[in-house]
Amino acid sequence: MATIAKASEHIKPCNIAQCERHNRRDAEYIKSLDPTRLYIRLDLTHNNECYVAPGMEGVTLQQHYDHLKVLVKEKTGRAMQEKDVEYKDKKGVTRVRKGSSPIREGVVNIKPDTTMDDLLQYVNRVHERWGITAIQIHMHRDEGHYENPEDESTWQPNLHAHIIWDWIDHTTGKSFKLNAEDMSAIQDMVAETLEMERGKRKSETGRDHLERNDYIIQAQKEKSAKLDAEIAEKRDRLDAENGNAIKSGVANLFGRGKYADMERENKLLKEKLTKQKADLQQKYQQALDVAQTRKAQQLAEKDKQIEELQTKLKREVFSHQQDNQEKDRIIRQKESIINDYRERLGHYLNTLSELLRGAVKAVIDYVQLGYRCFNNRQEGDVRRYMNSQPDKEEAANMVLCASQPFLKADESERVKGQLTNILKNMKEGHLQSRSHGFHM
Repeated sequence: MATIAKASEHIKPCNIAQCERHNRRDAEYIKSLDPTRLYIRLDLTHNNECYVAPGMEGVTLQQHYDHLKVLVKEKTGRAMQEKDVEYKDKKGVTRVRKGSSPIREGVVNIKPDTTMDDLLQYVNRVHERWGITAIQIHMHRDEGHYENPEDESTWQPNLHAHIIWDWIDHTTGKSFKLNAEDMSAIQDMVAETLEMERGKRKSETGRDHLERNDYIIQAQKEKSAKLDAEIAEKRDRLDAENGNAIKSGVANLFGRGKYADMERENKLLKEKLTKQKADLQQKYQQALDVAQTRKAQQLAEKDKQIEELQTKLKREVFSHQQDNQEKDRIIRQKESIINDYRERLGHYLNTLSELLRGAVKAVIDYVQLGYRCFNNRQEGDVRRYMNSQPDKEEAANMVLCASQPFLKADESERVKGQLTNILKNMKEGHLQSRSHGFHM
């Protein structure tokens, strides 16, 4: 019997690379899956749905992450803290200050008849109350597991949606801060919007959210315990209905009466329980082995990263000691030039729209750094503005014209070439059968 899912959204920092691979469902990702952890039925994948927020078409999560780093620096004057940092409080106790999570991922249980419009209504309610914006939604109807891998009729679907949230306030450059009451309100909101029964509150269960493997193991343990209770109940009823031990013994001896029927039923239940316990133990051991292997790999990777960081730090310290005075002089000179440039640039950019400002800044950054072509962040900022305009050629012309006060003649030609390439790629992706010139 299928389990009825209850409404919930579990939100955590987004693992960008893993998230995009999972939602993209490419052949390499499908091949890498461990069937003991997750089943994906490719014959159901066509039922999946995807939503991308306006202005985010063609922009990867990594490009958007880089954009948010720049935005945080501009708004707060400080670089975004990406790593966890250990510190000691006033009592000398070591604590950890978590790194920023500008992009977060929520997993929402859904019903078979849940639509994308239902989810959009939910994320719009979240945005109206807290200001958090959903930039992607991926509905998955092809995941689940088999109760019995040898019997296809035992398929149990895991219907859910991945919601990718932009967790940065673009006005202040700071992360949104939601307390326990806010997170509980989110659970109420998703249950109300999707018309589903709300899951029990953590304050009632005392349990944290279980990841998928742990949830399946917990459910199997509860099912086993239920079977034990059912057998005990049948035995008690047997004793009550067959109070006369002698009559019961005679009836059992000749294979007649309720006692004989219930004994046969109990025997079948015991055999079923034994098999389920063996299956449960096997699945638990498999999940444990997978978890241990994954943990060992993560620790080995962490050790490698620490070693590389230490080596890099030693080189940087040595280099810094050699030319410290020269760097100080160059830094002071650059700061003076940058401050003067920022003052003039800020006055000019204040007259432009937010998206156009971002595009012009990307062009200026490209010219100043001497890149041969736009990097991912620069191209993402330009694309974001061009995607917001109905006429792409006119939008490209506007970016070039708005950038002219900061460009030399040869730099203007370089920028024009980059804009032409972007326009060409956008046309090839959306209007394959048509070709337009880009005139400036």
